[in-house]
Amino acid sequence: MSSWQTVYQSANPHQTEIVKDVLINAGLKAIVFNKQDHAYKFGNIEVKVDPDSVMRAIKIIEEEINFNHE
Repeated sequence: MSSWQTVYQSANPHQTEIVKDVLINAGLKAIVFNKQDHAYKFGNIEVKVDPDSVMRAIKIIEEEINFNHE
């Protein structure tokens, strides 16, 4: 797993789970890696994919996911 690449990070666990699910539904292998401090809830949670899927994952995230509620 050390070769997996981060394609998204957030302090919001719900957003990272949504990103992971969208990538999995698109046929990619994706995992959530929680680097957040459990006691104080600071730090980021990362979504990682295998190195061969990085460009496709970034494109899917940019085109299909928007957490801005403007």
